[in-house]
This record gives sequence, structure tokens and C-alpha cells, in this order.
Amino acid sequence: MNPFHTIAIPHRDILEGRLTMDIFAADLWEVFKSRGPDEYKDSEQFFQKTYLTEGLQHLLSIVENRLKGTGGDPVIQIQTPFGGGKTHALIAMYHKAGEWKAKKVVIVGTAMSASDTPWGMLEAQLTGKMDKFRENVSPGREALYHLLSENQPVLILMDEVLEYVTKAAGKKVGESTLAAQTLAFMQELTEVAGTLEKVALVITLPSSIMEHYDEQAERLFGQLQKVAGRVEKIYTPVQEHEITQVIRQRLFSQMDQDKASQVIRSFMDYATREAILPADTEPSENTGSALKLPILSSLKW
Repeated sequence: MNPFHTIAIPHRDILEGRLTMDIFAADLWEVFKSRGPDEYKDSEQFFQKTYLTEGLQHLLSIVENRLKGTGGDPVIQIQTPFGGGKTHALIAMYHKAGEWKAKKVVIVGTAMSASDTPWGMLEAQLTGKMDKFRENVSPGREALYHLLSENQPVLILMDEVLEYVTKAAGKKVGESTLAAQTLAFMQELTEVAGTLEKVALVITLPSSIMEHYDEQAERLFGQLQKVAGRVEKIYTPVQEHEITQVIRQRLFSQMDQDKASQVIRSFMDYATREAILPADTEPSENTGSALKLPILSSLKW
């Protein structure tokens, strides 16, 4: 049996022992700030190690069409059937926006404090200053319309929105709260995005109750879903059966598929005869012969 590393050649960081599990935790804000691993912040490396699933390719096509004014949905929510993939899809769009000649706005709830506002960040990133949107009150549809229409095409990527709204609920704004103002802003923003031909708004929200924080966060989540749900389309960039391909693309730079299949079949025959396979191991749907282990679906990439 040939050694696997002569058939499936790992990427250099694996060969050099530099790969750690935290590399799978994609962070859009770090990419926006030009920090973190090169494989996320560097566009060429990112796509070299990214398996473009059918869903992700379709999503990129929809957003590209929107930014070029040739159709596409104005408001998109990304969902995945497991823990990861949403942020990875946002990073893919972030890098592609340069090719599409679109301005990029990045708003990540975990990076924001309750002193920040998403409308202030929107203005600052589009104009280089915070002028008309400095207050803690949502600016309204007309102001948003003028800002976005003057800066088209614009791609707005919003990640971890619930995290921010939960923090903003503790900040008073007159008789209101910053969370309530944010909900008003989200409604205004989704409406304005639908009226402009070259504005795309992409939002991620938690897909699991386990990701929510408390009862108040649950209520805020429901309100966010209600606001965005009026106009959004929901896309799933990765299907569960594609996880194996995603992991393979990240781990290996080259692979001889025919030789790999021969080695895997030989091992499976041996392991079956010796009854050494774990009870929850089953053939992969993608290859028909590779192992599909539970740990693969737990990675956040």
C-alpha cells in the first residue's frame, strides 16, 4: 500500500506542522482589517484552498448580477445545515467584490461595542468619515437612499448581527434603546436595498437555538427575522453531502484520485475483515469509498 502523502499531497502549512484547529474559525472582521491567516486575507490563497460548492457558486453569481445591475436578489440571508460556512461565504464575496468593482461595507457584531452603530459604520466605510450618521438614532430611508445611491455598486456584508443587537439592547436612546433603533435601521436598509439596482445586502443570523444567548436575545432574533424576512431570500452555500469535498480541498494541494481510491478500497477491505471500524463510520456519499467521520462535520471553516 502506497503512503498516503505520495498520493494526496497536503498543503505546505500542513507539511510544516503549522495547521491548528483555530484556522477553521473564519473571521470576516479580521479579513477586513487585513489581519489573521493569509489563507483568509489573501484572495489567491483563499480560493486556492476553498472548494466552490454548487451553492456557493450560485450565491456568488446572484450577488455579482445584483452589483452589475443585471438582476439578483437585493437582500440575502445565508444559512447552513451545520455550524460553519456562513462566514466563509461572506469572505468569498468580500474578495470577489474587488473583481466586481464594488465598494465593500463590513459590519460584524462581535467586533462592535454598544457605542458603535451600524449606520455610522456604513457611512464611514463608504465616505471615509462619519458626518450625517453620527447620532444613535437610525437615519431614515431618505438619508440611506442618498448615501447608497451615490456610492453604487455597494456590497454590504453583515455578520453576527444578533450579537450586536443583544449588546445594543442595554443602551438607552431617549425613550428607546439602541437595539430598537437598529431594528428600525434594518427595516429601512432592507427597503432601500430593494429600490437600488446595484446594492446587495447579505446577512447572517444564527440558525440554531443553541447559538442564542438568553430569552431577550431570542426575542430580538425573532424581530430581526421578521424585519429581514419580508424581503430577503435565503441561500444555503454548502450542503451537508459536500463537507468531505470542502475539507479535502483545504487539506490537500494535489490528489491522484485513482490511486487514492485503490488505497481506500484496500484499507476498507482489510478493516472490514478485521472488524476495526468504529460503529458510526460509513462510506462517503461523494466518493463511495472514502471514510466519512463525524469529526469532519464539526469543523467551522
